[in-house]
Amino acid sequence: MMMKSMMKSFVIGGMLLVMPVTGLLARPHGGPGMQDSYSRMDRPRAERMIDNLSLTPDQREALQQHRLEQRKTMINLRSKLALLRTDLAEAALKDKPNMRQIDRIADKIGNVKAQMTKERIRSRLQVRGMLTDEQQEMMDSRRLMMSPGKGGCRGMR
Repeated sequence: MMMKSMMKSFVIGGMLLVMPVTGLLARPHGGPGMQDSYSRMDRPRAERMIDNLSLTPDQREALQQHRLEQRKTMINLRSKLALLRTDLAEAALKDKPNMRQIDRIADKIGNVKAQMTKERIRSRLQVRGMLTDEQQEMMDSRRLMMSPGKGGCRGMR
């Protein structure tokens, strides 16, 4: 019995240490692993890129509408992910954790992360579809210059 309460205290203590860090990373457009600039369209660099593409008024309007829809979708997915992580923590803290339940929740977390990745890629392709060939080339060249590991610089973080 003492071992279980000690383990429970250890898990709770660990979660209390991790939660503030998670809160710091819970930015409106995701944490550091989220490299998709289309999901962060309100950042100045993305705005400068759009300005440099010489978009038509119709393209700007379509892009703005797309951004709003994309934000709604990603907010929904991030909230699902947060709830599932809370469910997982709750299931793991039970006196007798059910590994089947924990596995199901972990699988759901993986599915939501996969949905988020698919949505980011779908969004990138939709944005590309709104651009002319010349605008696509310009965007690709700027994206390549700004990509880490491709000889580009991401700037200070």
